[in-house]
Amino acid sequence: MNQEKWDTLRENIREKFDIIEEKTEPDVMTDDIGNEIKGEKDSIVFDGSMGKTLVVRTTKPVILDRKMHYNKTQAGKALVEYVVDDTEFTNKINIYTWDDIAQDWKELDIREDKISF
Repeated sequence: MNQEKWDTLRENIREKFDIIEEKTEPDVMTDDIGNEIKGEKDSIVFDGSMGKTLVVRTTKPVILDRKMHYNKTQAGKALVEYVVDDTEFTNKINIYTWDDIAQDWKELDIREDKISF
């Protein structure tokens, strides 16, 4: 989901539902070598028709290559180094509903192109 579609989805949610919380935070992943892959996580919590709902959009750089670094010791394992693109990003949308019994978020299995609020 590109930025324009995300902005449209966010505006639709704001118009139709009561927003409980909205935030943007960094999403940092570290490969085995120690390189940081910096992304961003946007989330909106609102009170919808299915109860308390959380929509999360994760943006990360596109991984161009994985370099394997092997060790020749007996119990050695390969270390993975990711090569990422600085200009292209990938986005993922996850939707969760609040489960009162488990007191935790439960992920909904919905395809991204079927999302509408």
